[in-house]
Amino acid sequence: MLGGVEAIIESHRRLLAGEGWPVRVLAGRGDCELIAEVDSRHPEVEAIAIALGRGEDVSARFDALKAVLREKLNRSLQGCDLLIAHNVMTMPFNLPLTAALPEAGPPILAWTHDIAWVNPLYAKFQRPGWPYDLLHRPQPKTTYLAISELRREQLCEAYGLDPGGVQLVPNGVDRAAVLRLRPRSVSFGRRAGFLDAEPLVLVPFRITRRKRIELAIRAADELRHKWPAMKVVVSGPLGPHSTDGAAYFEELLAERRRLQVEDRVIFLHELAGRGRHPVDDEMMGELYQLAAAVLLTSESEGFGLPVLEAGLARVAVVCSDLPVFREAGGGDLWTFPAAAPPGSVSAALEEALMSRQARLQAGVRRYEWERLLGRLEEVIRHVAA
Repeated sequence: MLGGVEAIIESHRRLLAGEGWPVRVLAGRGDCELIAEVDSRHPEVEAIAIALGRGEDVSARFDALKAVLREKLNRSLQGCDLLIAHNVMTMPFNLPLTAALPEAGPPILAWTHDIAWVNPLYAKFQRPGWPYDLLHRPQPKTTYLAISELRREQLCEAYGLDPGGVQLVPNGVDRAAVLRLRPRSVSFGRRAGFLDAEPLVLVPFRITRRKRIELAIRAADELRHKWPAMKVVVSGPLGPHSTDGAAYFEELLAERRRLQVEDRVIFLHELAGRGRHPVDDEMMGELYQLAAAVLLTSESEGFGLPVLEAGLARVAVVCSDLPVFREAGGGDLWTFPAAAPPGSVSAALEEALMSRQARLQAGVRRYEWERLLGRLEEVIRHVAA
């Protein structure tokens, strides 16, 4: 299992390589290009770090290791335009490497996850003089980058840097990996147009008249200005026992056209290939995971299974005020009267989408790797220029 910083490096490698950047990963261990002395657990590196922590003078050993590293780095970094050094320039685990990097190869982007100089855990390295000065003085050819506003403030405090000169790119999250979305589902979501919904409202119904899906279409229209990127996804096929299912579906499509919400209301039934509905049970679970709210507009039900499924996925439920929904969900539902006009549906849905959990989910979207990629590339171009 990769640690936090290693996982970030792997995400950067994957994203940048996917955009055509010629990325190489250099480390002391692992499945990459190796230089043994880069490893903080290399015997000589570790011995020097322990001695420095005690305040001992290890100048000769330090300089010798620095020279070895400089020579190896010069060879390895031939042809590179930029070196991104993760946690190397601000932490004490391999200070000979910290000292060697500015003397070897290209400009450095010091990707800063942690800062020893402001952390009491590293008090034994917070000493005056060389090489401890590496931990609080800016180095040549080095641009410092922080992963958060807190780290940027600490960098400026420790190194005397101008905040305007410290880049900021937060760590990201891989939504598909965290939610364990299958590649097939990710591909389908992109093709269907709901993967980037902000927010996604799931209507987990078959297309039958008693489900009153037209209310969901009208809610999508009424909330378009508040959530311009909102998508309402109706997951089910035509009802197998409905005599007018096809006719009802045509009415829904006509209503969608009338309100001009074709890009906001998605019937997955339309994406059926060779008559086979594209959503299986596993994908339904994934849709619940992606949704910010589940909308249930039925005029009658015999049981509230979607309420239970939404509860397992920890997603808000907005529903008509039916006894079976209340029975399943208790008082933890956003409801509208069963005979209410469309405005009541959109009002209840808006309230749910403004809940704490829904707002948190929306905020997290800013930290998805795909959204951070442009900022990452912008910083790389700026520093490498």
